[in-house]
Amino acid sequence: MARRADHSKEELASLVVNTAEELIAEEGIDAFSARSLSRAIGYTAGTLYHHFKDLDDIVTQVNTRTLVGLARAFADGTPSDDPRQMLHNYADAFLGYITLKRNLWNALFEFRRKPDQPVPPWYVEAIASLIRIIAQCFADIRPDLDDKAAHQSGQLVFASIHSVVSLDSSGRLNLIMDRDIGKVVHELVDMHILAYTHRTK
Repeated sequence: MARRADHSKEELASLVVNTAEELIAEEGIDAFSARSLSRAIGYTAGTLYHHFKDLDDIVTQVNTRTLVGLARAFADGTPSDDPRQMLHNYADAFLGYITLKRNLWNALFEFRRKPDQPVPPWYVEAIASLIRIIAQCFADIRPDLDDKAAHQSGQLVFASIHSVVSLDSSGRLNLIMDRDIGKVVHELVDMHILAYTHRTK
């Protein structure tokens, strides 16, 4: 087993998060533990907590990377001057990213924090920033409506895509419908666009 002196504090912290990300990506959040992580990096579990508050802290670091990755996928998506088309482009980026990082994405919402462990404000902001990107498209579709309406529609699109992809990844979507997940996602986007276009307030 490696000694703590084998890595600097910064190197070990990076090793821990990198390895945690790999383990969660390969095996899922339910199989992830301090024991599996310490075994993978060759350090005792106690050593982990010299650098991180607890396992929640480590998973939060991994989840933050996942959110940053989705933001990057949004930024790298196909650009369009049409906000309606842009919503579909974001949906493609969203679906593609979740499909590629399925276990990491599930960890965002399936990891059970300690009851007394609050979600860090910056973590909440990372999710909110993604929703704002989607909401801006709705604001561009109907600039006469207030920001609250656009934000609510952004939240609904985010939640809708997450929900159907979660059903698909768990194998439960086919209990409801036998349809291609990509077509379902784009139909959901079209429904939200139609509803928003005809909002009265």
